[in-house]
Amino acid sequence: MTDRLEHNADHRLDELVPQLYRLAVECEWQDFRVLALQRIVEWSGASAAAWLTRSEGQSGEYSVFPSDLILDSRAVAALTLDRESSLRVSPVPAALVARPAQGARQVVAHRHLHANSELSSVLVLYLGDSAPATRDIGRALLHLAEAAAVSLHQYIQRDEWLLALGRTNRGSAAVVDARGVVYAASKRFRDLIAVNNQADAHFARLPFAIPAPALEGDESFFNGPLHFRISRLGGLYQLHARRPMPLDGLSPREQQIARALGNGKTFKSVARQYDIAVSTVANHASRIYRKLGIYRREDLVDLVRRPQAEPSVIAGGNR
Repeated sequence: MTDRLEHNADHRLDELVPQLYRLAVECEWQDFRVLALQRIVEWSGASAAAWLTRSEGQSGEYSVFPSDLILDSRAVAALTLDRESSLRVSPVPAALVARPAQGARQVVAHRHLHANSELSSVLVLYLGDSAPATRDIGRALLHLAEAAAVSLHQYIQRDEWLLALGRTNRGSAAVVDARGVVYAASKRFRDLIAVNNQADAHFARLPFAIPAPALEGDESFFNGPLHFRISRLGGLYQLHARRPMPLDGLSPREQQIARALGNGKTFKSVARQYDIAVSTVANHASRIYRKLGIYRREDLVDLVRRPQAEPSVIAGGNR
């Protein structure tokens, strides 16, 4: 009987794992965490679950299922779980009482350390009298974390595709927390940072601190010769890194108009696009040409469409 139960448990876990990776490929990253957590709940027989991924001292990414589960992420972060370990508590302690978690007789919490990273994930399951084996919960969380990494990598790869299509101003992408701990980064991003900072490309944390004003106001900033754009992404930050481009010296509106003109649009079509007068476009164009030190539309086209140099070129320029 015991062998049969273990076989059934292994079979159900084997069915869960490909479901998680399928979700990682098919779903938007912002939707993946909740949908994957739902699969974990269904697999484990839990009434509810919470999943926290973070580095030390950061709020990180926090997901719950069902969506109306009321459980503060700080309660999950405060669990005493050393390295990769599991905690089973029955009855449910006051600090982890959540609504709704109907029929929960015990709480199982498991911690997983992400490979080659400063990140860890904690999975909390609200269960009845029966629960999956600790080993199985650990395996499920490992695959949950790995599938999340695949999903996030898919998300940042979009910028690589845009670069390949000629969107050189886009830059290569990474997702980090406020301390610069990396959740995901494209190879191009890692190479740019490594060359610029004389660091190993397999860094788990950015080799420089993100300026506080950039964290607070979604501002662009420079690190050495590299230009960064930063924007909030839930509890994290999305970075786009690239070499400086001539248009960086223009105002945001001038950059918009320069790119439009450089991509072949007429003054009239640009005026219509931005709901401004044709004369305003002409005035902007004059300032753009003066700032860039050019005289012909062909020169502007060349600047707008000029590809970024590869990291090796940056290295050569820094010697």
